[in-house]
Amino acid sequence: MDQKSKTGLNRLSPARLLAWELLLRIERDAAYLDRVLDVALLRAHLSASDRALLTDLVHGVVRWKRWLDFQLQSFAEHPLQQYPLPVLTALRIGAYQLLFLERIPEHAAVHQAVELIKPLGKRVAGLVNAILRTLLRHRGSLPQPSVADPARYYATVHSYPEWLVDRWLERFGVEETVRLLQAQNRRPKLSLRVNQQRMRPETLLRWLQERSVKAVQSLYVPTCVQVERLPYPLLREVLENGWASIQDVSSVLVVELAAAQPGMQIIDLCGAPGGKACAVAERLHGQGQIAVVDIHPRRLRLAEREAQRLGVATLMSFHVADARRFRYELADIVLLDAPCSGLGTIAKKPDIKWRRRKEDIAPLVQLQRDILHNAAQLVRPGGVLLYSTCTIEPEENQEVVWDFLQRHPEFVLEEADRWLPAVVCCDGFLQTLPHRHEECDGAFAARLRRRALKGTNFET
Repeated sequence: MDQKSKTGLNRLSPARLLAWELLLRIERDAAYLDRVLDVALLRAHLSASDRALLTDLVHGVVRWKRWLDFQLQSFAEHPLQQYPLPVLTALRIGAYQLLFLERIPEHAAVHQAVELIKPLGKRVAGLVNAILRTLLRHRGSLPQPSVADPARYYATVHSYPEWLVDRWLERFGVEETVRLLQAQNRRPKLSLRVNQQRMRPETLLRWLQERSVKAVQSLYVPTCVQVERLPYPLLREVLENGWASIQDVSSVLVVELAAAQPGMQIIDLCGAPGGKACAVAERLHGQGQIAVVDIHPRRLRLAEREAQRLGVATLMSFHVADARRFRYELADIVLLDAPCSGLGTIAKKPDIKWRRRKEDIAPLVQLQRDILHNAAQLVRPGGVLLYSTCTIEPEENQEVVWDFLQRHPEFVLEEADRWLPAVVCCDGFLQTLPHRHEECDGAFAARLRRRALKGTNFET
C-alpha cells in the first residue's frame, strides 16, 4: 500500500474501519458475530462513542443485509455479486448509516465508506460514492419489492431468508409473522441476572438509577434487571465485582423451572459457557454439587472462569465429554440446554438467520434426541430432567419431548406453570416468543420427572 493510501486510511473513523474488518471476517470466513465483536471490543482502545458505533454498525449491517442489498442493487449498474466483498461491505456500511442512523451526518456516512475502499483505486471509490449519493437522493421514496410473492416480500422488507419467513407464515399467519420479524430486528435490551450472594436486585437497580441508567426489574424474574443502554465502565464494574451476569430473561426462566435446592447433585450437559450452571449454583447457597459437561475445552474454560468470577466455583466440577456418551453418578437434576438452531436469539445474534438452512433442522433434532436419551440415564428415580433450547421451532421443542416420552415411559411431564408465570407457559412447557414476551428471546423448556421406585416419597 502506498503512502497516499495509508494517509487515507488514517482519516477513517476507527469504529468504521474496525466494523468493516469484522464484517469481512463474518462474511468471508463465516466467523461468529458475537465472538469477533467481543474480542475486538476487548482489544481495541476505543472511546465509549466509538464502542457504541462499532457495535451498532456490525449488528445493524448483518441484521439488515438483505434490505440493504435490495436498495443498493436498485441504484447499481451491475449485479452486487460482481463487486469484490470489501467494496460491497463498504457499501452496506454506508447504506446502513444513511437509512437507519439519523444521528450520523449524511456526508460523513458517504465519505467514510469511500475512504474505506480508496486503497482499491479511484474508480472503485467513485463507484461507491455514486451509488451512495444516488441512494441518498432517493431516500424519501425508496424502491419496494413486489407483493406478489408474500414470503419474498416480507423476507426482503424485514431482511430475513425466504425459507424462514415462509415457515413462519405457515405457522403464525401474516400479522403475527410480521410482529415476530419486527421483534427479532429490534436492538435488544441488556438483561442482568443479579448474583444474590453479593447483591440484591433492588440494590443494583438503585445503583444503576443513581448513575442515570434507565433500568427496570424484570416482569417475569425478580432477580433480573433490564437495562436500555449501560456505559461500558459501569458494566465492567458490575461484572468485575461479581454483582451480576449478562443473561437473557428466558434463560433465567429455564433455571427457575429447574427449581434447584441446596444439597442437590446436578449435571449440566452442554453446559458451556456456564450461564445456567452458575445461575443454578447461586441458588444452592454453598451446598450441593454441579458437574458441568461440554465437548469444547475452550468454552468449558470460559464456564470455569465465570464460576470463579461469581464465587461459586467450589460447587462445580468440569468435564470435557460428548453429552451423548457421558457417564456419571445419578443426579437429582440433569439440565440439558440442547444444541439447536438458535432461531429464538436472532435479535442478539443476527448472523444466525443467515447461517441456518432449512435442512439444518433434521440433523439437529437427531442430535437432540440422542443427547436426551443419554441424559435420561443420568437422572435418579424421582429426579428431574430439564430439556431446553433457544429456538422456537416445534420440531426441536415439543416434538422432541413427545418423542422422548413415548420412548421413555418412566418419565412424565410436569406442568411448567407450577414454577413459572402462566404468561410464559403453553401446553405445560416454558415457551417464550420475542413478539409476545418483549423481555425475552425465543426459548423452550420441559420439566420431566423420572418416576420413583415404588414405596418412595416421589412415587408417581
